[in-house]
Amino acid sequence: MKKAVSINDIAEALGLSRNTVSKALNGRHVPNKTRETVLRKAQELNYKSLNNNLLSSHKYRLLLLSGKPLHNMNFYVPLVKSVENYCYDRNYDFFEFTYNASDGSFEKIAAYVHGLRVDGIVAIECFEPAFVNSLLNLGVPTCFIDFPGRKFEVEKKYDLITAHDQKAVCEYVKTLYEQYKIRRFTFVGDIRHCLSFHERYMGMLRGCFRSGLRHSVEEDLIMDDNAFDYGDSNALKDKILFHRAMPDCFICCNDFVARNVATAIRKIGYRIPEDTMVVGFDGVAEAEERAPLITTFYVDKEFLGQEAIRLLVSRIEKKDAPSRTIMVDCDLIVRESTTK
Repeated sequence: MKKAVSINDIAEALGLSRNTVSKALNGRHVPNKTRETVLRKAQELNYKSLNNNLLSSHKYRLLLLSGKPLHNMNFYVPLVKSVENYCYDRNYDFFEFTYNASDGSFEKIAAYVHGLRVDGIVAIECFEPAFVNSLLNLGVPTCFIDFPGRKFEVEKKYDLITAHDQKAVCEYVKTLYEQYKIRRFTFVGDIRHCLSFHERYMGMLRGCFRSGLRHSVEEDLIMDDNAFDYGDSNALKDKILFHRAMPDCFICCNDFVARNVATAIRKIGYRIPEDTMVVGFDGVAEAEERAPLITTFYVDKEFLGQEAIRLLVSRIEKKDAPSRTIMVDCDLIVRESTTK
């Protein structure tokens, strides 16, 4: 007869103390990464007491699902930390899973979600329509932070939280026109990558329209980011040089792209902001790591993460509620790149 798996077996397999494993399995405080490692191993070894010990100790079991590693991305580091702290303070179990979109396999994610009996999912960097539909078909309440930029039909109910991008950019385009008579704007970034990039682009177009300015899509640098490296300032320089004349202002999809655009402009020999201006988005470190400091829109990442959890919990408690979209205002930070 096969011997039942014990806490000692799990501890030995992971090289952890029996006390740490016991705490993780019984809902007591251990680091989230440690708890997740223990639960995975317990599930793998078919530890019989897993569900009884763990599921009764926490009100909800929440999963942060992402399409790329988040802990090395300036925008997401404070967001993820705030989610972890929020869940810990409320005794929610919190797990993280990063999937590889290129392998095309969804079974591993489905097995993970159902195996741990996840109550709800916060999805970040999940921008492929087919993947989003597969995720919603799992039947688990889901809240998205940002969303695919391409239109597609979604039959399931879900929630979405994002920054109020279009409004913010529109108002600043109008301000730049009124204050400095900036007339020629160019957008830089793949507007099909995600909803937020598309909304920032639409904000620029809307601002031009409301200011009575003409704009041609041929003026924009909206290359597919699967085929173009926005982190390559030399490649950006070549694209900028194809313009008939240097635009008055570049509106960039985020601060990372804005920093590289600024580098490309200076390689060409133009001055910022005297010859052209640069605007970013998100309010992360790239915007202020060196001169010129980039004008940006600051998004409260901690609030965004915590609000996503609050929205998700309300979805768990009322699964048939209508789909909701929450837009969070962002704050304009004017710096050297637009100050004459």
